[in-house]
Amino acid sequence: MTTESNNYETNAMGISRRKVLAGLGMVGVASAGAGFGTTAYFSDEETFEGNTLTAGQLELSVTWQQLYYGGPQSSRSQDYGTAMRPFVNAYPDHDGDGLQSFERDDGVHEYVDLDGYEDHEQAAKEGRNLEFACEEIATFDEPSFAPNEESLIELDDVKPGDCGEITFGTKLCDNPGYIWLHGVLTDESDGGHAESGGAELADKIVARAWYDDGDNVFQEDEPQIAAGSLREVLEELNEGLLLQYDPVVIGESEEEIEPGDLEGDCIALPKEDDVIANLAEGDEFTYDVDGETIVITIEEVFYKDDEPTGFSWSSNVPICQVTLKGGPDGIAPGEGLPTVYPCAYEGTVNTEINPNNNQPYGISNFRFFYCDVDNGNGDIPVEENGGLCFQPSNTRFIGFEWCLPTNVGNEVQGDSVSFDLSFYTEQCRHNPDPVNPFAEENGNDDENGDNGNERDGDIDGDQS
Repeated sequence: MTTESNNYETNAMGISRRKVLAGLGMVGVASAGAGFGTTAYFSDEETFEGNTLTAGQLELSVTWQQLYYGGPQSSRSQDYGTAMRPFVNAYPDHDGDGLQSFERDDGVHEYVDLDGYEDHEQAAKEGRNLEFACEEIATFDEPSFAPNEESLIELDDVKPGDCGEITFGTKLCDNPGYIWLHGVLTDESDGGHAESGGAELADKIVARAWYDDGDNVFQEDEPQIAAGSLREVLEELNEGLLLQYDPVVIGESEEEIEPGDLEGDCIALPKEDDVIANLAEGDEFTYDVDGETIVITIEEVFYKDDEPTGFSWSSNVPICQVTLKGGPDGIAPGEGLPTVYPCAYEGTVNTEINPNNNQPYGISNFRFFYCDVDNGNGDIPVEENGGLCFQPSNTRFIGFEWCLPTNVGNEVQGDSVSFDLSFYTEQCRHNPDPVNPFAEENGNDDENGDNGNERDGDIDGDQS
């Protein structure tokens, strides 16, 4: 490796394959018991033969399409599938070219028809991830990470300006279920460059997870799940985030939202725009609502230079959304980009990334929305056809993207970072207050003990 100022070299980014990403195994175990008395129904001459009770199944399948906007095809062909840049790998992928596709009786269905485009990058932006019936899953080939060997993401020459994106399709079959998204930073190392301040790659990469419509492109009307540096995103996902089947989105329009406005189970609190310059750890925002005092505490503030760009928060009532506007008027529309939560008591929020420099905007204003929990379900509203409970046979998409900004310097040469992502599901029926399956492994006690559910279908990832 040279030490010229314009040379960069970062090791692989990947999601390792300890368990197949598709996660087609059963997740969740149900049992049923029955006691039989000695009534006439079972002792008379009438007989009822062949009675059967069969426990239902909860099967989670996860599909994906991965894109990488990195080295050119001519010099970095090993980073792409045979469909060529920017297509890396996909599932299902009936011909193994890195472009999501499968066969039906009526022919081949694919993410996009490349023959209709001269520019493959434009084709990637206009394609859509596929939906399919549960019974079609058994017809798919085994998932493959090719051209990678062990990881979904596996890149060993990431340069400033490179970006990647994966859209995951989640589908439950047979029964409704809750789905959690989990992430954890598993390893990082310092490349030892003279300008290095330690292992910095996880702090320099910007990342985002969001509820996508299946086109692999983040739009401003799509609610964010987590955004910030890769380290910040993984720290938030490490808590285990309970996803929403139909997330409520408020604040994307130019119309002013009044405190008390209700959208579904989400109620607006006043907008805060006078305290941004002096926003600090420990600040409390107190609101009196219908005889109840809501207190939201700023736990940590994130900065770009001396300008706040995001913060973590905690609340004494469940929060369903935070809108955070960054940059001058007109940069972020209306109230700002929303980050949605499944009625959470803590979370993290960051401003949008400025596309001109891949750095977050400074905060202009923010607003919290709290959950209307007056529905008989305690602190977590559960609705069979919305809210938190994913319905079987319907596909919901989650996007995950990363970029190494162009203004990153030699300090990251040789740095590496590894991380894991996983999805977890358990049944909704008779389970109105699900326990976070990741609480115990993060050092939190599970007061309810073993919830009787198995884990499967991990997306185990190395970004090394």
